[in-house]
Amino acid sequence: MQLIIQHLSKTYSNGVHALKDINLTINSGMFVLLGPNGAGKSSLMRTISTLQEPDSGSIQLGVLNVLRDKEEVRKTLGYLPQEFGVYPKISAEDLLDHLAVLKGIGNRKERKELVTSLLHKTNLFRK
Repeated sequence: MQLIIQHLSKTYSNGVHALKDINLTINSGMFVLLGPNGAGKSSLMRTISTLQEPDSGSIQLGVLNVLRDKEEVRKTLGYLPQEFGVYPKISAEDLLDHLAVLKGIGNRKERKELVTSLLHKTNLFRK
């Protein structure tokens, strides 16, 4: 699934220009976003994941218009920030299982397979 970002800008109420005319095309696969603190990485991710609105620009995820089709985007895309401060004493496996239930995956076996797969993909699986 291709992600296309065009002319994306975001300025916060305190005057900080977090994103300024960002243009990216990202093809399917793994992609890493690197930069120093304050470079706009978190602002970009919050905007792509529909947690905040940009001032201008467009984001297309496959056939979805991210800024218009928020609910459909949320069914497809998950975002876990580095510092999220929720459930600090729960294991990654239990948290992912809980989130899968919230996403509507009721079948326990299906959730277990999905969680195990995700833990392997992210190198969080305990041996």
